[in-house]
Amino acid sequence: MRSLAIPQKAPGPSLLATIGCMSAFRSDPLAFLRDMHARYGDVVRLPLGLQVVSVLHPDAVRHVLVDNHRNYEKGQDYERLEVVLGKGLLTSNGAIWKRHRRLAQPAFHKQRLAGFAQVMLERTQQRIEAWRAQAAGAPGRELVVDLHAEMMALTLQIVGECLFSTDLSAVTREIGLSLGEVLRLSNEYISALVPLPLWIPTPFSRRFRSGLATLDAAVKRLIGARLSSEDAREAAAGQGGSDLLGMLLAAHLHPDAAAETGAEPGVVALSVQELRDEVMTLLLAGHETTANALTFAFLLLTENPAAAAELRRESARVLGDRTLGLEDLPALAYNKQVIEETLRLYPPAWAIGRRALAADRIGGHPVAAGTHVLLAPMLTQRDPRFFPEPLRFVPERFAKKESAARPAGAYFPFAAGPRQCIGLGFAMMELQLILPTLLRSVEITALEPDALRLEPLITLRPADGLRCRIRFPS
Repeated sequence: MRSLAIPQKAPGPSLLATIGCMSAFRSDPLAFLRDMHARYGDVVRLPLGLQVVSVLHPDAVRHVLVDNHRNYEKGQDYERLEVVLGKGLLTSNGAIWKRHRRLAQPAFHKQRLAGFAQVMLERTQQRIEAWRAQAAGAPGRELVVDLHAEMMALTLQIVGECLFSTDLSAVTREIGLSLGEVLRLSNEYISALVPLPLWIPTPFSRRFRSGLATLDAAVKRLIGARLSSEDAREAAAGQGGSDLLGMLLAAHLHPDAAAETGAEPGVVALSVQELRDEVMTLLLAGHETTANALTFAFLLLTENPAAAAELRRESARVLGDRTLGLEDLPALAYNKQVIEETLRLYPPAWAIGRRALAADRIGGHPVAAGTHVLLAPMLTQRDPRFFPEPLRFVPERFAKKESAARPAGAYFPFAAGPRQCIGLGFAMMELQLILPTLLRSVEITALEPDALRLEPLITLRPADGLRCRIRFPS
């Protein structure tokens, strides 16, 4: 009689290497994970002070995010992120997440997204005209800017107007500086083995609370202005609003909002704290990741001028002399491929964490309940088994035939499954509209592309921005 094979635990460093592994992970998480998978394979057990397994293969990615998603919830990283975002869509689990997702989903329906396109195009054109005015008296009609800061300002203005019907241009710099500081400090807080409570007055906690207070004040002003407006009275009557904040206000003020959005009987409408958490989450996630992607796109186009030239040819062929509109996007196929290839090489969500609720098996290895599972789009999407010559910028990888040939789970910059990013459609439309609009009017060239240093915090950012030359053709 044949004995059954006993599944072996995932390979990885010894527990004696815990301190060294934790130090390496904190210092350069991408390099550390890349090295671990090169040594141990597709499933690696990591001694990081917790039960952690990192998975690389698309089959494992799909298993965790799609096929067996009910067994995996957001884990410790997201719990610690609650100090910034509260229990919003990004951090919450279970019934809270389901209810908030139902409330927010209508704001991202295809019909509503179409209404946002004009705002995106107008704000991008305003940014171009501001650059034009600055360059008017400069030699060669060109100027040098931090493109990341410029894209952060642009996307913050867009998300403020589209999702909250609010002009945030006056607080762009204030929010941008505070966001950068809070992201860096949040990363330290998340990766600490035993973080000190933030109420202890350490230099770290004082900086953290100061940056967070600035963001909180901006969010509370945004909510307060709408609560005192005509929209609030409409929401109280159950009419909601035309934007995301109007819908959330309806769920806060309308007495039947909880039942109408699928909540369990007896669940009260959204609290003030829940309002704050969702606005904070969507304000930050709704602009910062898109700004990062646009910055990396222009880095790659500087390094690959033939791709930039092809983008301009496609735009001229499709549009001629007329203005870009939402209806043109299906015809701008190469434009979309450039964006998808940018998100492959530089996914804003460079790593995704989950926690197993019950025992499972991944890649043939047992995974105990409570194990933290790490999935890294940054690594899977640069694996030569699924993307030949993975470091080359090849937008044609995302032609229909090539995309269909790849295994499901090889490309997941917005995650996958039921918890795929709610803003995927918004972000992709925004990227596809902004990129050709900029390319048709100005030449944007990264001045020191080789000097770019990646900062894998909660999102993947250019550590010191990206200095670019903006030139207006004569």
